Amino acid sequence: MRYSGAISDADILINLASVNRLDILELLFKKIIIPQYVYDIEINKNAGKYYAIINEAIYKDGSIFNILDREKDKSINFLAKGIIEDKKKVIGPGESECAGYALASNIPIIISDNHTEFKWLAEFITLTHNNILSLCVYFGEITKNEADNIFNDINSKLTHPTKDTFEEQYNKALIRFEKNGWKPYLGI
Repeated sequence: MRYSGAISDADILINLASVNRLDILELLFKKIIIPQYVYDIEINKNAGKYYAIINEAIYKDGSIFNILDREKDKSINFLAKGIIEDKKKVIGPGESECAGYALASNIPIIISDNHTEFKWLAEFITLTHNNILSLCVYFGEITKNEADNIFNDINSKLTHPTKDTFEEQYNKALIRFEKNGWKPYLGI
């Protein structure tokens, strides 16, 4: 199953680039919109040695990645601006931009590894790299063994790694999808 699209924050792209697996996103999404702010400020500032990997994925022929500047699209900017300003009161500017773009683009999925801010994004479907790996396994896009390897590779690079196994994260993801009422949209 491929979803029409998602709005991406920086951290998830950096984490997937750190193990050279941005291609995982292509298994689930037809397009990934990266807000201009997220690209210019957060990816540029935080990606370090993975910046080139992210740019290669963005600019390759047939890329699903699209950097969108809301300030150059009056209708997107008009629709996004209010929620961005509202969300900035409680969450970071990158996640706020993602919320604005999600609302303005009518794309309910935000992909981000900053799960501590998800409680302020409850009107959207928020997916971490662990959730994305779980969906890929669920739909048979990758094996559980491959997902486990990607999970462990990313987890070993995180400042605050989880003690969970991929199997535990997989089960938690399915429970989270059920609890939040996302299963119908996600096709589960």
